[in-house]
Amino acid sequence: MQNKGYSREWLDKLIYNSDIVSTISRYLTLTRKGNTYWACCPFHHEKTPSFAVNQQGQFYHCFGCGASGNVISFVEKMEGTDFIDTVKMLAGWAGMEVPEFHGDEDYLKRRKHRELLQNICRDSAIYYHNVLKSKDGAVGLNYLLGRGVDSKTITKLGLGYSNSWQGLVNYLLKKGYKRQDLIDAGVCDEKNNRIYDAMAERVVFPVIDHNGKVVGFSGRAIKNDSFAKYKNTKATEIFNKSSNIYCINLLRKARLEKNYAILVEGQMDVVALQQAGFSNAIATMGTAFNKNHVQTLSRFVDAVVVCFDGDNAGQKAIARSLEPLGEEGFEIKVLSLPEKLDPDEFIKKYGSEAYQKLIDNAMPVYEFEINYEASKHNLADKDEIPKFVDACIGILSTIPKESEREIYIKLVAKISGVPRESILRQLMFSKNKAVASTETPQVAGQTKNYKAEQFVLASILHKKPWALSVDIEDFVNNNLKNLYKYLLANNFPKVSKLFEDFDVENSTDIKAIINYDFSKIAKPEEEFSGCLAKMQLDSLLRRQEAVGLEIVNCTNEQMKISLLNEANEISKKIIEIKTLLNKVG
Repeated sequence: MQNKGYSREWLDKLIYNSDIVSTISRYLTLTRKGNTYWACCPFHHEKTPSFAVNQQGQFYHCFGCGASGNVISFVEKMEGTDFIDTVKMLAGWAGMEVPEFHGDEDYLKRRKHRELLQNICRDSAIYYHNVLKSKDGAVGLNYLLGRGVDSKTITKLGLGYSNSWQGLVNYLLKKGYKRQDLIDAGVCDEKNNRIYDAMAERVVFPVIDHNGKVVGFSGRAIKNDSFAKYKNTKATEIFNKSSNIYCINLLRKARLEKNYAILVEGQMDVVALQQAGFSNAIATMGTAFNKNHVQTLSRFVDAVVVCFDGDNAGQKAIARSLEPLGEEGFEIKVLSLPEKLDPDEFIKKYGSEAYQKLIDNAMPVYEFEINYEASKHNLADKDEIPKFVDACIGILSTIPKESEREIYIKLVAKISGVPRESILRQLMFSKNKAVASTETPQVAGQTKNYKAEQFVLASILHKKPWALSVDIEDFVNNNLKNLYKYLLANNFPKVSKLFEDFDVENSTDIKAIINYDFSKIAKPEEEFSGCLAKMQLDSLLRRQEAVGLEIVNCTNEQMKISLLNEANEISKKIIEIKTLLNKVG
C-alpha cells in the first residue's frame, strides 16, 4: 500500500465527499448515457467523446488516450498540482479539515525546497518590476515604451528591468534568503566565488506557470552588444526552458472565450499580441516546440494557430513545430504573415482587426505543409517533381479522413502536374508497405487462459450480477492473482480505491481490468461461466499432473491410495467441466 501521508480512513472519506461526477463537472460538461457520464477528454484533442466517468466506481477512463484514475489524480492532472495541494483543494471544496501530513520526509523536504525557490522567483519578479517603475529603470522603461508597450501591458505581464549586477542579490539577501538558494532558484549566477544577478542589465519577462507561480525569467539585453540578445533562467527544479511556455497562465483564462492558442516565436511578439487583445498568445522559451510543451498545452485548448515570422527561418520554424502538435491530435492552422513581417511589426502596421482576419483565414496545416514542400523544390525542373510528390505522400498518409485526403491529393496533383490517379496509386502502395512493416506477432508472456481470467476478475471487481466467487488458485497470472487477493483482503472495495493502493498507470494488467469494456460481451452470464470453467479446468489439469507425479514417486501405500482417490475425483470434475464447456461452446 502506498504511503500517502494521510490515514487511509481520512483519504477514503475525502474521496467519498468528493463525488467524481460533481468534481469533474467543474472542468468539463458531462453527458449521461445509461450509468456512465461522457465528455471529450481534457488530456488529448478529440471531437467525439471517449472520456467516461463511472460514478458507481468513482473513477474515469479515456478510451482514446488511455488516461484513467480517481478524483485525486484527475484534479492533479488538471491543476498541475502535487498530491498535498490537490488534497487541500478537494478538502476545501468538501468542507473538510486537512490533518497533519505524516508522509515521506524526503518528499516534504523536496516540496519545501520547491516552495522556497518559487518564493525567491516571486520576490525577484517584484524587485524587477519595481526597478522598472523607478528612476533606476529609465533605460528599460524607455526601451519598452519605444517598442510600443504601454504601462497597462507592463503591469499585466509583470515586466521588469535589472539595472545592476548586485541590486537583486542585496535585496534578496536582506529578505533572509541564503546565497545558495539564490543560485538554486536560477536568479543568480556565481563567478570567482561571487554571486550576481543572472538578468543584469536586461529587460525581464517573468515566466509564470499555469498555476500562477513565477518559476523563472527571460531577459533581453538592451545596453551591451556583447551580451546574448536573449537569456533564460538556467534549468532548476521549477524551471526548464524545454517545457515552460510564456504566458500559459493567461491562456488558462483566455480558453473560456477562445478554444485555441496563438503560438508565436518570441516574448516581444507575445507582448504585442497581448496588448492588442489576444490573451491567448503564447511562445516557447527560444526552443523548438516539443512533446513537453504539447502536454502542457493540451490541458487548455484543442487547437493552435501557428504564427512565426514571415521570413524563411520563420517558415522552417513552423514546419518544425507542427509534428508534435499533430501527433497529439491538435487542430492546427498556419497564419502566414506578409512582407516578411513578424507579429509585432504586423500589429503596429495594420492593427489588431487585420491580424484577426489573418487568424480567421489561417491555412489548414496540410495545405501549408504541401505549399512549404513546393517552395523547397524547383518544380520547373522535371527531376524535382518526383521528389516533391514523394515528400507529399508522407503528408497525405497522415490525413485520417478520406474526404479531406482527396482534397489534398488534388492539390498535390495541381501543383505537380502529376495525374491524381498516379498520386493515389503511390499513396496506396506506401500505405500497404507501411502496414506490412508494422505487423507484430501476438503478445508473448500471457498465460493460456489470460483473457478468461481477465474477464472473470473484471466482473468481480465491478460487482457484476453474474460474478461468482472464485478459488484463488484458479488464477495463473500472478498480477491478476495478487489483485484478487487484494480484493478479498479489502472486502471488494470501490474501483477508485485501487488508484490509491496501486500504480495503475504503469500496470497494464490492472489498468485493463479497471477499464474492461463489457459492452463487447454479448452474453456475459454465459461468458463468465465459460471463462470460469476454463480456469477451473486448467487448475484441475495442473493438479492432475502434480498428483500423477506424486503417485509415481510415492512409497507409502496408504498415502498412494489417498492420492489415487484424489486423482479419481479430479478426473470426474474434469469430465464435468469439459461437458459444461461443450454446452456453452
